[in-house]
Amino acid sequence: MSIGREDLIHSLAKSMGVGDAQKSKISSSKYNVDAGSLYCNGHVISKSTIDQAKLYFTSQYRKLAVKDDEGAKDLATLYEVASEAISILTESGNKGTNAT
Repeated sequence: MSIGREDLIHSLAKSMGVGDAQKSKISSSKYNVDAGSLYCNGHVISKSTIDQAKLYFTSQYRKLAVKDDEGAKDLATLYEVASEAISILTESGNKGTNAT
């Protein structure tokens, strides 16, 4: 399972323009259900920032998904993946399991 998770993280990084440069810096992350915070790579990402990221990726997806352009649709798919990944992370945390 960690292989799929790592691939997802790298895909999200690429969609945000980070690319492979950060690949070696990615470490294990932990989602704190009680605080709603994500701890990764020495950073604490607050619940409000996580919610803001989900809204951003969702709105970008909606803008691009309706365009009649293959490149826009491909980018829309990346935004959809990012939005869904955040949902999976936060929903799995609400079920009492932490993402590691």
